[in-house]
Parts: sequence; structure tokens; C-alpha cells
Amino acid sequence: MAPTLPGAEQSGSVAPQMRAPASLGFDGQSDAVRQLRDGLDSSLSEFGLHVLVGEQGSGRTRAARYLWTHSSRPGRFVPVIDRLSLEEALQDEGVSCLFINEIGMSEPALQSALHNLIECKPAAERPALICTSSWTPARLVQDRRLSTLLGAMLAPHCVSVPPARERREDLSALCAVWVGQVDTGLALHDDTVPWLARQDWPGNFRQIRQLLHHASEDRRGNIVTAARLAELHRIDATPDAASFQGLMARYLPSMLDLETDIQGSLHARVMAEVERPLFRLVLKATDGNQIRAAALLGINRNTLRKRLQSLGIEAGRSRS
Repeated sequence: MAPTLPGAEQSGSVAPQMRAPASLGFDGQSDAVRQLRDGLDSSLSEFGLHVLVGEQGSGRTRAARYLWTHSSRPGRFVPVIDRLSLEEALQDEGVSCLFINEIGMSEPALQSALHNLIECKPAAERPALICTSSWTPARLVQDRRLSTLLGAMLAPHCVSVPPARERREDLSALCAVWVGQVDTGLALHDDTVPWLARQDWPGNFRQIRQLLHHASEDRRGNIVTAARLAELHRIDATPDAASFQGLMARYLPSMLDLETDIQGSLHARVMAEVERPLFRLVLKATDGNQIRAAALLGINRNTLRKRLQSLGIEAGRSRS
């Protein structure tokens, strides 16, 4: 029996032809989401190796859940963050699918191990591999974030996940689902979806869900208007909201998705989101000098170098 998501059908096998539950965010009838569903369903015929390419917050993790849920494979869906976790997962016979978030940011040792796994074992004899990436394998190879051999293996197995700006006509259906999940009696005014469609969402659907989450906590009535969303969308001028802790408190709820998040990866994702701008800021302030940057951060230079490689940050010069 295939594993199912919370709220999905619990009886009988899940056929590969079934569409994802509404909670996965594939609602709507835009050309972009139709192409996405068709691409996911088509790749299910050769389930075993997949790369979901798209911007952060566009629904890549949900697309990974879609593939695994509809593959009819028994077993568990397990995140892999380094070579050690890969080795542990391969020793567990109950693991049927390995999930690698941002393959281009993974450590070289993990990439080498994945290459050997794909090359030495046919898909039927190993767990399925699902990776996400902000860039195509070819671009990652060009930027030296992925080995040439592994990039060539992954390139034929890409599915593009569209950003929010290409799915504006789906916002009405998606908002109805997300508001229903909040379960607080919240309702959207008719002017909210047009307002959402006019905005730029660099954080994609994750950012929109975060805004709706804030609206659900704002107890000024159960009808959410565009004006109310616009007010919440602006960064408050209060000291707490402007502080780092206040900003993180506003941002973190959108990263905690108990229904579709990958167990075990939340801390690593949050740390990456914090470390990436921090390291870039410090490197800029030290003119790319890794020795000075490490001293400023209070960490070992080798630790800094490894973290920069893992995060895909070009360090520039390393000597004074």
C-alpha cells in the first residue's frame, strides 16, 4: 500500500494517475499548473530519479511529495543532507525515497556518493532519488556547483515547477484551500485575490501563505480585505517588528508546514536561510578575506570554507 499524506485517502492503493490532494497546492487550471501536473504524471512512469527545478517557495517540496505519494512504492520518504545521512538511509530497508533539497548546495562528498549510487545500482535496486534545485543541472555544472558526471545523469530527469507569477489565475483556488486549512472561520473579501495577483511575490507561494497566516492571527474580524492584507504585508515600524527576532518571527511560520514538510530538514533549511546572507555580508565587509571573515564570525577558517561550499557562495580571495 502506498504511503499517503494527512487528509488523503487511507484505503486502497494510490494509483499513479490520481491528482495530488488539494493541500499540495496544485489547484487551479492555469497553463502553468496543467503543464506541471502533466510533467509530474509523465515522470511517474519512470519513477526513480527526478530533479524539480524552480524558485524557492514555488512548491518543489510539495511536488516531491506528489511523486512519492503517487508512485505506489511502500516505505518511507527520508531527507538526506550529507553523505553520512545518505549512508544511514541506504542501510535502512524501510526507506523507499531519498529527498535532497538544493542539490547544487550539497557537499561534494554527498554528490560523489550519489553519482556512485546512480551509476552502480539500477533504479529497481535502490531507493528513488528526488532532488530540488533553483537552477538546471547544466547551470549548476557551469557554476561549478555540481560535478559534470552527476549533472549529465540528472539533466534528462528535470521537471520545471512554475513560480507564483506564472500562476496568478490559480490564486483564487489556492487561497480557498489555504484559508480552509487555517480552520479559524476566516473568509476572504472579494477584493483580496485581485490585490494578491497585482503584487510581486519573490518568496512565491510560501510568502503568500505566510501573509494569510498573519491574517489568521490578526483578530480584527473574520473577513480579510485587501486593505488588511496590504497593511500586514508592509514591514511594521515597531522596534520588535524591525528587529531581527521580530523579522524571523514573521518569516518562520511559512517554513513550518506540518502537512508537507520533510521531517528532519527544517533546522537545516532555516540555518541555510540565515547563514547565506550573513556570510555574504561578512565576506563583503572583509573584501573576501576568509581569514578575517572567519575571525569576525568566531569560527574556524576550514569550517567557514566548508559552509561556503555547501551554501554555494563564491568566497573570492582567501588571503590578506
